Amino acid sequence: MSIDTWLPTLNKTRNVLTYFGISVNAILVPVIFLKSPKDLGLYKYMMIYISTFEIFFGCVELLTIPDFFTKDSAFFVMVDPAKTILPQFLIQTADLLFCGSFAVSLGIFGFQFAYRYQVLNGNSSWTSSRPLNFLFWLGSPLIFATIWSAAIAVFMPLNNFAKIVLIRESVFPSDVELDNIGFCGALFYPKSEDGTEVINWDSMRGVAVTTTILISSEITMFFFALKCFLATKSLMNQSGHSKNFRHLQWQLFYALALQTLIPITLIQGPFSTIYMTTLLLDCSTPLFGNFLAFSITLYLAIDALPTIFIIKHYRQAIFGYFKQFKIVRVQPKPYQVSTANIHRSSVY
Repeated sequence: MSIDTWLPTLNKTRNVLTYFGISVNAILVPVIFLKSPKDLGLYKYMMIYISTFEIFFGCVELLTIPDFFTKDSAFFVMVDPAKTILPQFLIQTADLLFCGSFAVSLGIFGFQFAYRYQVLNGNSSWTSSRPLNFLFWLGSPLIFATIWSAAIAVFMPLNNFAKIVLIRESVFPSDVELDNIGFCGALFYPKSEDGTEVINWDSMRGVAVTTTILISSEITMFFFALKCFLATKSLMNQSGHSKNFRHLQWQLFYALALQTLIPITLIQGPFSTIYMTTLLLDCSTPLFGNFLAFSITLYLAIDALPTIFIIKHYRQAIFGYFKQFKIVRVQPKPYQVSTANIHRSSVY
């Protein structure tokens, strides 16, 4: 069975998962705001920031309906004008916005772990609810996204080499003007007019920037995750902390750890595989691109679930709310015979 056979079903599934993820995060945001323990401080707003970002990312995906194409040394992310409701002048910007959101999802959890570590160390100068702290912790992932998107816009735009691949592989119907699509992508080893394979140094420069961001986010994530684990474990051995406080700290750690493991598995893993098969091996296939498209959607659908199921305050609030709408079975009343009917029947 070819990819084209099951691709429509896959796209419908992606839409369902995206709507599900947006709905879950839309429920979680007010719960975090209203039901968080008082001593969470700025961390409460960082969790709201993640959920709000994932709602935004899901909306961008629904608006752009991006197509992923991978083959040999090509890796493209495109927006078909026939599939989106966006006006023509916004399509390219929306494609870059989608790619920038992708970058935020890579870097945001490293900053979360870094913040948690400062909290556990009692470093109030970095964790107090001051405007500068808000700006740093919430704005830093956006700087990563801006650099990522700028590198893609400069080094990975639509060019003649990419057009040749799109036409040769019939990625779009023949009546689609390629200059009207939203496009960003790398083509590492295009072929010249005489069929000679050359190196596309623009794509190499662009991927150097994105790879630096990818690796730095992974190093930050794993470094501070380990530091958080050790700090949390040390905190549990100290006296003077209540049982509820200790349970909350472990809940926050495990929720963040699982919430981080999801994008590592569903985004960084497939993304790294595509880089390896396109840049190093020059033998990628369309399967990898379609899998990455689905895994990004799956990440948006399930990433909020660890926060809901692990942190007791949010779990009780959400499930307690839905329990109010349980259907109560109404017991039928026993049949009562009218005494008047009894008397009437006795007369006759």
